[in-house]
Amino acid sequence: MGGPDEAVVCLGACAMDMMFTVDRLPEPDEMVFAEGEAGFFAGGSTANIAAGIGRLGYRSRFVGRTGDDENGRKLRQAFESDGVDVRWLTEIEGGRTAQTIIAVDRTGERVIYSLGGEAILQKPDEFPDEAMVNAKVLYIGEVLPNVALEAIQVARRHCATIIYGPGGGISWMDKATLTGLIKSCDYVVLSRGELAAVTSSASHTEGAGRLLECGVGHVVVTLGSDGSECHFCDSASGYGECHHKVFRAPAFSIPDVIDTTGAGDSFTSGFITGLLEGMDTAECLMRGNACAALAIRKVGAREAMPSGEELKEFLQNAKM
Repeated sequence: MGGPDEAVVCLGACAMDMMFTVDRLPEPDEMVFAEGEAGFFAGGSTANIAAGIGRLGYRSRFVGRTGDDENGRKLRQAFESDGVDVRWLTEIEGGRTAQTIIAVDRTGERVIYSLGGEAILQKPDEFPDEAMVNAKVLYIGEVLPNVALEAIQVARRHCATIIYGPGGGISWMDKATLTGLIKSCDYVVLSRGELAAVTSSASHTEGAGRLLECGVGHVVVTLGSDGSECHFCDSASGYGECHHKVFRAPAFSIPDVIDTTGAGDSFTSGFITGLLEGMDTAECLMRGNACAALAIRKVGAREAMPSGEELKEFLQNAKM
């Protein structure tokens, strides 16, 4: 499909994350106290994926927005330090860069609150055709539907593979619109919970089957400690019927989970770079699982993402 010199374009949101640790997440109307000082980190799911791809040694471009404030400057610097091309990261004059607040408990589980702000493109014509020049993959994350449709059309003209990870968009986008976007892409990447929300299915296998019947090519499902799967239709069956097939990859055993924030983003970075390398689906899943395993051993979404050397060493030594 390509290689390390082929670019991945990531369209979505970036934000500044304020993170702190608590003994446990609070119940409604309950107060808990943070342990130690809050940390401030460059974040945003799609931005993390772009950075993760850069850290692994691949060409990455980010398309999104920030304000022209201090947080916006910090996000730009963080991208550049991870090797991400920020020519299409727009600063909005007088705008406030998006922020989130993340609380993480001792088991690594978390809650996330968004404070809003400048993060994503607002109009279809803000997605530039030149961003896709010499790109092999377009990853679409948290975006407005009309912007996503424009980006998909541009990517198709450039013969790029299109991967969609709707993430938080599931909570505010109507199902008809969301399903339409999913059908327009080559891969959709969803957690088990996200897949259930999209399809209202009793199991992730049933949910993936429903999306395949809608016309999506590949449904990649992250399953936490159960690993990951890629569901697809076996085209060799003929007669226009979808014979549901699945590749599975078990999770790597990590005894001390520190923070699950960004594990899914790290998985996606690994999976995408596997596609760039021309790996088969099972290898891409294993590579994604390894990146996720490395990410949950440290605090922070982006800070915990591995370098190419760290991933190589882990895969050589790790046991599932």
